Amino acid sequence: MTKIRFYTDVTDQVVLMQHLVEQALSRQRQVTIYVPDRERALQLSEGLWQQAADHFFPNALADAEHAALTPVQLAWQPEQIRQDDLLFNCQATLPKFFSRFRHMFELIGTDEQEKVAGRQRWTFYRERGYEVQHMSKQ
Repeated sequence: MTKIRFYTDVTDQVVLMQHLVEQALSRQRQVTIYVPDRERALQLSEGLWQQAADHFFPNALADAEHAALTPVQLAWQPEQIRQDDLLFNCQATLPKFFSRFRHMFELIGTDEQEKVAGRQRWTFYRERGYEVQHMSKQ
């Protein structure tokens, strides 16, 4: 059963994402970052490629030719999902395919609409018996 972790009051999604992706890559995990659209995927991809200390975070947009060779993929449509290890949900909606993943991370910002949508997803997961953890801030 998918384990779910909520991060709330996230003020800088890229910084948190860099931290979480770094942890995942150090454990040789595969990551799918599920974003609202291609534009957001491009923005986040650029943030992850930038140098952070002495390392970088290789990633590819899901529609790129070489995406399958990259441990971190940014997708915005369900049919782009290629792996089932770690899912980072950056969309305001419930990803209907989430249960195929071992772990899912919900990243909730400070906007009230995001919080309301996040609470609805939290309730959905809990009512169905999923293990849900909460992490406040970064």
